[in-house]
Amino acid sequence: MTARRNRSDAGQETRTLLIEVAERLFAERGYEAVTVADIRTAAGQRNASVVGYYFGSKENLLRAILEHRLPAVNARREAMMRENLGEGDANARDALWCLVQPLADTLHGNNHYVALLDRLVETDLLGNAFHAADPAGSASAFAIDDVLYAAIGHVPDSVRRQRIMMVYDSMLRTLARYDRAGTKPGRAELTGLVDAWEGLLRAPIRDRNTTYPSNASRPTRGL
Repeated sequence: MTARRNRSDAGQETRTLLIEVAERLFAERGYEAVTVADIRTAAGQRNASVVGYYFGSKENLLRAILEHRLPAVNARREAMMRENLGEGDANARDALWCLVQPLADTLHGNNHYVALLDRLVETDLLGNAFHAADPAGSASAFAIDDVLYAAIGHVPDSVRRQRIMMVYDSMLRTLARYDRAGTKPGRAELTGLVDAWEGLLRAPIRDRNTTYPSNASRPTRGL
């Protein structure tokens, strides 16, 4: 029984090692640039089939990374939302904090979740990967998107979509820079960033005659 348990523990340790190594490599180089052989070598594994044994494919390994990280991010975000987004008084600033703080909390040790997302957003993989890892979607992410969307009702619908997308992109890119530098923003730095993102969302439209595309999809990410 002890031997079987030891083998099981060792197998779980290997699986977690492969997840964390793959996450780091994908974050550094991009998903497409990393091979299964690269992951195996970086993880110090001699068995050429080790990734296939634990995950079946590179795509399933990417899904496993998200499944490994999402529970903690979602739990932190949901806790912040319960504390800060009360019924009827939710605002864009509170929603931005609920979005950025759980992501900033991941910036430590072997966690490269944010930098991975930053790489994936440049591809067509992000939406499919999230759907595979969490088919029901993240209710908290949708709720934050709703708050942001409602908070900037002073601008046309298409502009709201554009601005929220810009905030998501800027948030990922900015936090990814911290990750790649091996640092983490303090509270004062995050406050300055939230100031900037709130300003972007609330900026007035100077030319009311400007037309915007109306066919953009609503930019929920599920981060």
